[in-house]
Amino acid sequence: MPVRLEPGLEQRVLAHWGAVLAVPPAELDQDGHIVIADPRDFAAERRATIRTARGMLLLAAPAEESIAQADPAAYCSAVDAHAQGSGLLHYLAAPPPGDADPRVRVLGAADGPLLDALKEKAGAAATEEADVEVDHPLAVGIVENGSLLAIGSLLDEECDTVDVGVLVDPAQRRRGLGAAVVRDLAKRATSTGRLVQYRCDVDNEASAGLARTCGFALWGVLAVAPQPEPVVTIDT
Repeated sequence: MPVRLEPGLEQRVLAHWGAVLAVPPAELDQDGHIVIADPRDFAAERRATIRTARGMLLLAAPAEESIAQADPAAYCSAVDAHAQGSGLLHYLAAPPPGDADPRVRVLGAADGPLLDALKEKAGAAATEEADVEVDHPLAVGIVENGSLLAIGSLLDEECDTVDVGVLVDPAQRRRGLGAAVVRDLAKRATSTGRLVQYRCDVDNEASAGLARTCGFALWGVLAVAPQPEPVVTIDT
């Protein structure tokens, strides 16, 4: 379940989402149902909500803002009933616990073939969710015997926020490799004052557990549903 973050971190998260949604953070700093006109182009193709410990953010396309305002509960129910994807939004309050793992090193372009081999082992679904690349602003990994066993990379987001992606060789899980690369990235990011975000699918219990292990707190649950089919009337 989402938790209420400590005040300083909560304000940084609200500032991030305010930048993403092009609204003052104060508009998000409320309890209950909060309707936001989502200006992003893809918003016109879907409905979305973010459930937090304080309430619900309704991310409505501008054309649907009045619909969401008129009946927020119905809008949320429609998203829940037709959701095609749900994700967990985690944030880090402080550098993660634990000592640095000496197996972790920075990756670069020369490690591209190793990452290609890891992606093939992990499969398309895990690779897409992880969204890791050696040419991201920062990528670290663990290489043993000529194979990349785990990689974590950072992507720059809005408002001095970085997003963590992680991918582990399925045959090497439960060895602490994912936690090692995520801790390394998170410590590097927090040392420069950046807000660290960790997203994963709501059904990916292993990834959510990794986030908790590394000290992340669950702030929100994002649900996305397609736009409802238009009602077709037949003249008689």
